[in-house]
Amino acid sequence: MLDHEAERKCILFLYKKHPDVPTPHYATLGSTCFDLTFFPTQDFVTGYDCYNQECIRAIEPDGDGLHIYPGDRLLVPTGLIAKLNVPNPRLSIRLHPRSGLALKRGLVLANAEGVIDADYQKEIFAVIHNVSEKLQHIEVGTRICQGEIVKNRRADFRIIDSPPVPYTTRDGGFGSTGV
Repeated sequence: MLDHEAERKCILFLYKKHPDVPTPHYATLGSTCFDLTFFPTQDFVTGYDCYNQECIRAIEPDGDGLHIYPGDRLLVPTGLIAKLNVPNPRLSIRLHPRSGLALKRGLVLANAEGVIDADYQKEIFAVIHNVSEKLQHIEVGTRICQGEIVKNRRADFRIIDSPPVPYTTRDGGFGSTGV
């Protein structure tokens, strides 16, 4: 298969660290993203608490879930290792927060968007941040984020001798076009 054919037909190979890890899928024909779920692959997760201190949060003894305290930023495992069909630097997987978790429970991605490069082939984690003031519990199998295959463009960097000439004559800077 030629490179441009392989790029057109994107295959995402998935290795499940446990046979019960849910396989991602697109919910509808029009879905851009696929859901990734919380699936623990060890007895604890790591991260930082609201005081920016390293912390360890245990998976509940019965394996049912995880408590995320207000302010916690935790590396929440998906149980999946992904590999794109070609090691193409023009493709990546982007992780996005799930709207319902953000709105209803205050669980967002701490880095707003996770970027998984084409050559990263370790377990996928979502950096979940509890921005609410309540203790949150997520059960094993909870959909924690969305993944999207993105085509990237690489830039050629060139240093110039003077500031660039603006494309427009608009005045102002950041936030100048509205409230």
